[in-house]
Amino acid sequence: MNYRGLKATLLSGLAAATLLPPAAARANDAAEAAAQSGPVGIEDIVVTAQKRAENLQDVPVAVSAFSGAALERTYAADLKAISGSVPSLVVTNVVNVSMTAAVSIRGIGVQEADGFIDPAVGVVVDGVYQGSNTTALLDLFDVERIEILRGPQGTLFGANTIGGVINVITKQPTGEFGGEGRVTVGNFGRFDAMAAVNIPLNDNLAGKISVMHKQFDGFYREYESGKRTGGQNVTTGRGYLKYDNKSNFNATLALEYGRGRNDSPPVVNYSDSSMALYNVDVSLPLGSKTHYVTTSQTYNFSDFNIYGATLTMNLDAGAADIVSISNYREFKLDEWTDQDGSPAQLYHTRRITRNWQASQELRATMAPTETTELMVGAYYMAKNYKLDSTSYVDAFVPGLITLLTNDQDDESLAGFTQGYWNATDRLRFQAGVRYTWQKKDMHVTTGINLGGPDIPGLDVRRDKSWTHWGWKLGADYKATDDMLLYASYSRGSHSGGFNGRVSTAPDEIGPYDPEHVDAYEVGLKSDWMDKRVRVNVALFYNKYSDMQVDQLFYEDNQAQTRVLNAASSKIKGAEFEVVVVPVEGLTLNGSLSYLDAQYSNFFLDLDANPANGQEDGSHLNLRNAPKWQGSVGATYTIDVNPGSLALNAQWNRTSRRDTDTRNGTVGIIAPISLINASIKYTSDDDRWSVALWGKNLTDERRVASGFFAPGVMNFASNTAPREVAVEFGFKF
Repeated sequence: MNYRGLKATLLSGLAAATLLPPAAARANDAAEAAAQSGPVGIEDIVVTAQKRAENLQDVPVAVSAFSGAALERTYAADLKAISGSVPSLVVTNVVNVSMTAAVSIRGIGVQEADGFIDPAVGVVVDGVYQGSNTTALLDLFDVERIEILRGPQGTLFGANTIGGVINVITKQPTGEFGGEGRVTVGNFGRFDAMAAVNIPLNDNLAGKISVMHKQFDGFYREYESGKRTGGQNVTTGRGYLKYDNKSNFNATLALEYGRGRNDSPPVVNYSDSSMALYNVDVSLPLGSKTHYVTTSQTYNFSDFNIYGATLTMNLDAGAADIVSISNYREFKLDEWTDQDGSPAQLYHTRRITRNWQASQELRATMAPTETTELMVGAYYMAKNYKLDSTSYVDAFVPGLITLLTNDQDDESLAGFTQGYWNATDRLRFQAGVRYTWQKKDMHVTTGINLGGPDIPGLDVRRDKSWTHWGWKLGADYKATDDMLLYASYSRGSHSGGFNGRVSTAPDEIGPYDPEHVDAYEVGLKSDWMDKRVRVNVALFYNKYSDMQVDQLFYEDNQAQTRVLNAASSKIKGAEFEVVVVPVEGLTLNGSLSYLDAQYSNFFLDLDANPANGQEDGSHLNLRNAPKWQGSVGATYTIDVNPGSLALNAQWNRTSRRDTDTRNGTVGIIAPISLINASIKYTSDDDRWSVALWGKNLTDERRVASGFFAPGVMNFASNTAPREVAVEFGFKF
């Protein structure tokens, strides 16, 4: 189906869907009820980790949740801000592609700049799976809550969630007039503004508009001019229109728009004198103190636009609650990057990326008997990924331009069911299964230009379809009213596909097949001392097979890239989360995770000398799989009459992790400790507030992500240095 045809089909489907009997998901109502009835102590959070509203402590899944208020207390700007605060979670961006998220949970994730590889950790916004890592590094504004589900979630959320799911729920229309906003001013030229307004239209119709703008100059400096670079200028907005008949049906149409006019992604050059992209003026020795100097000998911009529409409908049909979620989303990115980060004209690129996706989910939840509950559903997604890449590679041949285009169509269809049986008042069993069919069609062309007409190279097209099953079996037992024990076994799959980075041989395109995870988990969720102490524990063991590994290797003395099912691994670990409310107004929290992630076998070509053949890479570390992660935090609220004062502090520690497949030195991220803190005054009528916050107060500076290409380059992006800001908030 072509682009226009699919667009027309989706629009007609959206129109027809308004006449369908879809469904009831009332997580916000349940959350309000839980908050009103809960005892003084730790706040109850209702989550939808199993696509139904449940108290966090009753969900037999390792899940961490942040309420909107908690996110505001920590001044989280995007998903990277929660990395380190959640056990086994790492969120960063892909080196030299600032818009693309690299998300890993329990050592499972994808770190890829291009969209031909599907995510392994699913990012879901208001029930819509984000089909590309390129748009998954979300700005967190006007958010009701975030749920981080650890371990495979394929039965309910789909194939590409073998690491877990980040489930984001935005604030919906309230039906009452009111609004809120914030303005933030900080160092590095930061100026952020956010506002949301609820507009009641009549008894059954409510609207809402939410807008955010953020800008800063960046914390890198140009080598020659000394000017700030790496800055952002982003404006995003959401509009909602909600109909509720106050009986058994509601529907919400949400429109999304995003616009970014950013600087090019900064690149820091760590190449040595043996590498093609070495530059004596700016190349840093490996292991040297991290600095923030780069250059851009190209056009300095990274511009994007996002458009989206989602229609969510809920119907209580008596015998079943029915939910329908229809979505369409487009994304375009035009980005120049100076890949060598030096004042010399060595290697720079222009990449124009276009994505669109359309999806439809329909599910029904029913209670066949008094002791059972059953959910059944179907899911369809179609998406297209296009890349036009132009590389100027003067370092190899002066004036040489290489050309690469990708055009991939991706279509998938799934059916799923999950059931629960309450064997007793305290013992419950669950079982679920999902069947997925997926087809991909990839077209890759290459070429070169030496100052005249383009010279065509390869023209390769492949298509393939796959089918795979995912399932989950589990049991949970309420030992007491405040203690849940659970155990589960689940199998998750990550889609197969094609390599879009073909260079010299048609076979580089693939395909590669799906990879699989068999996950075994036991856990404890418990509240103590009248809900003033909470202790949650999860122990897990994963068998990760047919791992998709991107490899840079040499054949006939020419560099080639492939994605191969080249490895397997065993991952085991433990996760702990503790919350304590010793006195009213004071909340203490802590988390700790231990991860033992090792390859069982891994054979790859690492050396530029083809005579050395294949090497055993089983000693290498999985990417973004730190052995230890921990955090300790405290929030204390004091009445100061008039108003109140809130003090917040957080310490995060992450041990060494690797971001390069081959564990190249440039990709070794040294252990880092971060201290964030804030102080906030709120008026006695809760109408306005002013806050001072700081992040990375000890000014720890590290590489955030690094990449090693043998004989060509070492390059990296860096973590943010110390940031401080003042924020003014208001409500009406």
